[in-house]
Amino acid sequence: MGGVMTGALLLGGVADVIGRLKTLTLSLLGMIAFEGFSAFASTLLIMIVLRYLGGICCALIILSSFVLSQELIGMDWRSFCGMSLGLFFAIGIGVFAALASVVDTWRTLTFLCSISGLLFLSFPWYVPESPRWLASQGRYEEAKVVLETMARKNGKFDSLPSHWEISVNAKSKEESSKKPVGVRLLVSHPYVLLLTLIQINSWFVNSATYYGLTLAASNLGGDAYMSTALSGLVEIPACLVAVAVIDRIGRRLTLCGFMMVGGSVCLCIQFIPARFITLITVLALIGKLSISASFSVCYIHSAEIFPTAIRNSGVGILSVAARVGGMLAPLILMLGEVTPNLQFTVLGLMTFAAGMLNLKLPETLGQPLPECVADILALRNVGKTNGTSKDHRYKKLEMGEEETEGEVIVRPRSPFSRGKITGEDQVPLMEEE
Repeated sequence: MGGVMTGALLLGGVADVIGRLKTLTLSLLGMIAFEGFSAFASTLLIMIVLRYLGGICCALIILSSFVLSQELIGMDWRSFCGMSLGLFFAIGIGVFAALASVVDTWRTLTFLCSISGLLFLSFPWYVPESPRWLASQGRYEEAKVVLETMARKNGKFDSLPSHWEISVNAKSKEESSKKPVGVRLLVSHPYVLLLTLIQINSWFVNSATYYGLTLAASNLGGDAYMSTALSGLVEIPACLVAVAVIDRIGRRLTLCGFMMVGGSVCLCIQFIPARFITLITVLALIGKLSISASFSVCYIHSAEIFPTAIRNSGVGILSVAARVGGMLAPLILMLGEVTPNLQFTVLGLMTFAAGMLNLKLPETLGQPLPECVADILALRNVGKTNGTSKDHRYKKLEMGEEETEGEVIVRPRSPFSRGKITGEDQVPLMEEE
């Protein structure tokens, strides 16, 4: 946990400087090397240092892979893709527990887990760099090549205009030349600072409650392997429920709803006598299901709030808050030694309050990813609706000199949306010459 926090704190902005794909590839190499060598460590100190370095690389993998996926995937499938990452994370916990139950030593288990990452070193040959990041760095020709390659592989190349170039947002260009760059953008406007502080609190509470409930239910299943497997597998229905509603009621209401449900369940535990351990465990698992869903939504919602230039850095700062919450979770659980189930009351109050505070965040459903602070400020005006506002629509695809604001087209939707009609602004970064 300490290594992951350090990586998110000190190196979270690396992907904003050298690119998402390069950061992902280098961090994969680092994690494979450090974790693999730790399996052969001769002393405890060497093993701790190598695992710490592996945790730093793990933080970069989590941040860069998620941000890259959100910037490559179109608006219609963005939430489905983000939730899928959480789904496979839960499956990985179950697979890890099953593997641990049949492997003789921790050294063998560590080595097998590390070399499993070798397969993903093929990413640079199949996954392109984020065209949004390339455009934000002024590398428009490279971004154009990536977009054309994606259109060709999707069978949509013929639908592109015969001549088109990357459309540069004038406000974004002016902002990058005159205003602070890097994470300083997060404090460049009171509204942006407010959103950042609310999200820091939300990630901290989500993580503290998530790990607190995981540890509280540690005896579920009778042995360590079963407990670990069940604690991960319970997250699968959480992801499925979240992906089913996030494109219907929006990111903000989904996030707040799951956190308030999770907080309410934890508060109910306080009123149940300690002898009803099974009921307490069931409620704790329901709470964890809710928190697992809200944690997955946090990633998607935050990635859609931060602008491209600092998206990786912004999510990195939130990840630091989450790691602090995770490290404090065992201390919160110790409150149960003072008063039975007091730890659930504290977690419940924190979660419910954070869920209510998240109502101050803007709704990002139906909105393109922001490119600059001006786009974040525009979200303030559309945050009261769950759809795309006609007055504040981001029109990244402008076909010649024609007025396209009134036009609508039908695009393929995610499997859990309802075939909504959406605007042409969903295709980013292009304009016809």
